[in-house]
Amino acid sequence: MSASTNKPDYSFCQLDPLVNRTVDFAYRGARLKFELSHSLFSSFDIDEGTRFLLKEIANEPGIIHAHRLLDAGCGIGVIGISLAASCPEMNVVLRDRDFRAVAFSARNAERNGLGIRLFGLDGQQHILCQKKRFAKIKIEQRKAGDLIAEPGLLCEPDKRGPYDAVVSNLPAKAGVNVLEHYFYFVCTELLQPGGTFAFVIVAPLADMACIWCAKAGLSLLRAISTKNHMVAIAQSPREVQVDKTSSNGWISTYLRSHTERQLARASLDWDGFLGLPEFNEPSFVTVCALSLAQKVFAGLLVRRALIVEPGVGIAPMWMEKVLGTEEIVLISHDVLALTASIHNLEKMSSLKAIAMLDPMLPIISPSISEKSSAQETLSAQKEKQVSAGQELSPASIDVALFFLEDIPRYNTASACWQLTEKALKRGGVAIFSGTSTHCERVIREKPLGFSKLPYTDQKKGWHAIAFRRD
Repeated sequence: MSASTNKPDYSFCQLDPLVNRTVDFAYRGARLKFELSHSLFSSFDIDEGTRFLLKEIANEPGIIHAHRLLDAGCGIGVIGISLAASCPEMNVVLRDRDFRAVAFSARNAERNGLGIRLFGLDGQQHILCQKKRFAKIKIEQRKAGDLIAEPGLLCEPDKRGPYDAVVSNLPAKAGVNVLEHYFYFVCTELLQPGGTFAFVIVAPLADMACIWCAKAGLSLLRAISTKNHMVAIAQSPREVQVDKTSSNGWISTYLRSHTERQLARASLDWDGFLGLPEFNEPSFVTVCALSLAQKVFAGLLVRRALIVEPGVGIAPMWMEKVLGTEEIVLISHDVLALTASIHNLEKMSSLKAIAMLDPMLPIISPSISEKSSAQETLSAQKEKQVSAGQELSPASIDVALFFLEDIPRYNTASACWQLTEKALKRGGVAIFSGTSTHCERVIREKPLGFSKLPYTDQKKGWHAIAFRRD
């Protein structure tokens, strides 16, 4: 084997532009570093709640002696990585609904010298771009297996459980109904009998969290409060009747509302989801995009469409109803958005949908085929209509719709154009919808071979523009 084959490639990685800064962190004798991202929560420092939780569990027997531990809502991985680095016999799983967070967790683990396996919705193990290890770090020699990082929702069935311990910086934005159900889910499915649940929650929800513990059957061992947060340590009963959540029933936990609207000459109805916008009205950015779509997509034969960041699924439903699209590719970094879109699409038709986790940022390449819990739970109930994580073939898309994300100091327009150049057929049309600033940047960065169409739409500061591939 040649020397060049063995030489790690430390070249540019697509996650690099999303890194805001690197911070040092010491925990239980380990010295670590973490890359923070302006595309994720707490981009300037490790957040107060995470620090508070780690401090309170540093000597908690049920945590530090756990053989198998889940970091739920892992973010960039501070909690799970800190425990893995200081508890060498602990097997750690990191899960988050945001695949960018999962990818950053894997990157931070690897750069701190910890072995980790990264999974996506496609049932494959993925390999991150290789980056140099951080300098001046110190971790315990690992005796347990590699860490596992994968996308997943709080109340989604977890094929890797049960665990000896679950730790979580609980996200208030998940919604009270989801959080209350999660306590029951932790007690009855995620934890082994006598297992430990350690969590931090914002102060306004602290009293409710104590009630949720009691209702779920968890024994509250201790709770410590500050002005902004509460950390609690709870234990599941020694004998637990494990109640595996139905593969079809868990989504109901996230349902918030049902809406019927006339939009761009189509009658649509959809279920709103806790944790996502557009639960009772389409957003202005969606209204702009679909108003323009009915003009520029008219007369096109649309067999295969692409929608980036579909939200709750209004745009995919409109495309199926108005254009008669045979297949829609949905791309998002958010597992909840993909779940909601597929749920709403499935209610109205047998259209085939392909769910993909953020391949517009080509940060990973597929490697080892292995069924992941996230893939199984998202796609098992939709076997005939949905596939997950397939590659986008060149020139395979007839029309594309991009909802432009606002990520500080990141060139979203460039990433969207790269995907458009790869996937859109000649004669195909792409719509970009976002703020006026984002749309102006899309126009400035237009590559050769595309023509801007003489139609636009705007509403309340949101714009939509369209281009045809020559």
